[in-house]
Amino acid sequence: MKKRALMALSLLWLTAGCSEDVDVVRYGHVEEHWQAERVTINSQEPEVNAETILNQCEDKERLAELDEETFSVLGMAYATRAPFMNEDYDGYAFDEVTYVEGDAVYALCRSERMDGQQGYRAVELEARPSFLKDEVGTEISFLPTVHVATENERASLHKPDAFYENGQDIEPYPVTLMRISPGFSGTVEIGIGEGGYFNPSFHFLPNLRPSDVFIALGRHTETNLPLLLLSYGGDKARYSSSILQDADLLNGADSLTFRRIHNGGTMEPMTPYPLYELTINLDGQMVTKTLSMRYRPNPPLTEIVNSDEVALAYLHKYPYHREVPLPYPDAVNVSGEAYDRLIEAIETARPSTKSGETNDYKYLTLLHGNLGQQFEVSYQQRSKKVDVFVKDVKTGEVFKLSSAGAETFQELFPQAFE
Repeated sequence: MKKRALMALSLLWLTAGCSEDVDVVRYGHVEEHWQAERVTINSQEPEVNAETILNQCEDKERLAELDEETFSVLGMAYATRAPFMNEDYDGYAFDEVTYVEGDAVYALCRSERMDGQQGYRAVELEARPSFLKDEVGTEISFLPTVHVATENERASLHKPDAFYENGQDIEPYPVTLMRISPGFSGTVEIGIGEGGYFNPSFHFLPNLRPSDVFIALGRHTETNLPLLLLSYGGDKARYSSSILQDADLLNGADSLTFRRIHNGGTMEPMTPYPLYELTINLDGQMVTKTLSMRYRPNPPLTEIVNSDEVALAYLHKYPYHREVPLPYPDAVNVSGEAYDRLIEAIETARPSTKSGETNDYKYLTLLHGNLGQQFEVSYQQRSKKVDVFVKDVKTGEVFKLSSAGAETFQELFPQAFE
């Protein structure tokens, strides 16, 4: 009898010890934070599971290159987490998956926060996703191709609304107009001279509806400065303009003449292609400069290059709704070191069979990368302190913060105790 009692007591101690070690902070996918859709060239599904999109490239080996002549863009999927608070975009997230087919089927995943503006990760899939089973897709070449513009395309430069800026201040040179069919993924860089200095100019990413890019030369009629003109979409899109960055050309274009010297063709990687010759009178001498273009491919990322991952906590009065951001002070937040202190405070909590009373600030939401966790918060006033309880919304488990943890919580969120 005594032996059985000792065994029961030992089991009780073990059980109590296990409960003390429970993790309170358990990040996971919070479906209500996300809005997701899938699109093909002829269809759109506005309500789909965001978790599949966010995890598409997480559990497979990342490819270091995709090197095929052509691909077919089958479809795309998007997952968006809207801002939690008005005028607060720290919690905003946008993830995109592009499905392409070559010798195999690939998923290309892109998150601006994690991968940078032009970065993407690539994984090989065993088969097409079911929603793309019968898609024909949009064919795209791996390398971009340059074409001499047609007469109709050149005529678009003279339309009254051809430019974003005041059109009357820009004189275009239609004979210089070139059209560039997009490559798979990369940057077309433009530069002047033989020094090899190129400025990034425009980018390509796989898309269901790829846009050709048009470039031409012109001048500003008031300043005489030579301009590079750029448009996505040709006769249906407006042109932007930028001053050609060359010290000799910044004195004006009074005596400047242009000549197109490129007749089109496929752009091989990192090969300079002379487009125009620009001749100018400098101190009585005629000097010719060459404006060239080159294509820099953008290979897939095998490592995350931007670790600026979201780490935010919001204490709020009302439940979060992705279409209605909360105003301050209905929601307050902490980040950085304060966020780390809050997580340490929550991890001091232990399971509790009771909770406190609610006040104005009833909810606590943690965001960590694309994951998160939601709690309901309650408080119990004692003689010299306030106990803080957090209830995991997903599991229903209730935890009571330690005295030190409750003090940290009060320091970080004094609004909840006023």
